[in-house]
Amino acid sequence: MNRRILLLAASASCWATVVVPASAQHFEQIPGSLTQVAAGRAEVWGINASQQVYRFNATSAEFLRVAGKLTQVAVGGGSLLQTDAVWGLNAGSEIFQYNFTTKALVQVTGELTQITVGDGDTDNCHPYEVWGLNVDEQIFRYNYCTLVFDNIPGFLTQVSTGGGDVWGINVNGQIFQYNFLTQKWVEIAGTLKQIAVGVNDVWGLDSSDNLYRYEGSSWVQMNTPGYTAYSQIAVGGNGVWGSNSLTHSVVRFDPNVEIGVLFQGTILTQLASGYGAGVWGVNSAGQVFSLVRP
Repeated sequence: MNRRILLLAASASCWATVVVPASAQHFEQIPGSLTQVAAGRAEVWGINASQQVYRFNATSAEFLRVAGKLTQVAVGGGSLLQTDAVWGLNAGSEIFQYNFTTKALVQVTGELTQITVGDGDTDNCHPYEVWGLNVDEQIFRYNYCTLVFDNIPGFLTQVSTGGGDVWGINVNGQIFQYNFLTQKWVEIAGTLKQIAVGVNDVWGLDSSDNLYRYEGSSWVQMNTPGYTAYSQIAVGGNGVWGSNSLTHSVVRFDPNVEIGVLFQGTILTQLASGYGAGVWGVNSAGQVFSLVRP
């Protein structure tokens, strides 16, 4: 995949997002109770309040239990030629990878407090980009040839991957992009508290909950009138989404047409934008929702 950031056809000064109500599209409740949901190209996984693990079965339209307990799950990297990779962490920071053959979560050596997974295209040893951070903010990348996590120099408090790119932020909010050629982190001007990497663009929230998009050389604020404070952003092949806890709404952004589609009254505490598996979310009561496009 191309690692370059896709530039907007319009200039930054032309951005004036118009929020329009969602029409027939809506979030429909799905049976089950979860506190976290993750989506990839075909796989949708979740965790409930008891740390039990669930995998969505599209045929029966329900979440089915998978043996084991996790506090975090990451799904992604699927393509026409390979399934999504599914990784997770438990309360003890132990690492697990789902084996589609044995249909079981298999423990992998190491300890992490955060994990992310996306498509990989650098070499045969990285068919997926699986990155993680430990309690000391050290950075790790999984090597499918040696079957271990390699330590990558640097320190981050959040790491995100998508479209073959890897970005992160440190404890001071400084932003970094990983250069695969030099195998070093390159600092990008600006500060953020949350970062999310999509197919070919990068989005972030600053300390005031303002939304930004990286446009090749700088961060440009997405001025969505009346909807400036976002509690979370989710980016993937199924779009760029933001949840607004103050206005009890969810907004989908489309930079190409400079429009934000508003789902008023949809209160989701966690969002997941897949790469074909759709858009999912959970609310504070643990109810699960999926975007329906008639």
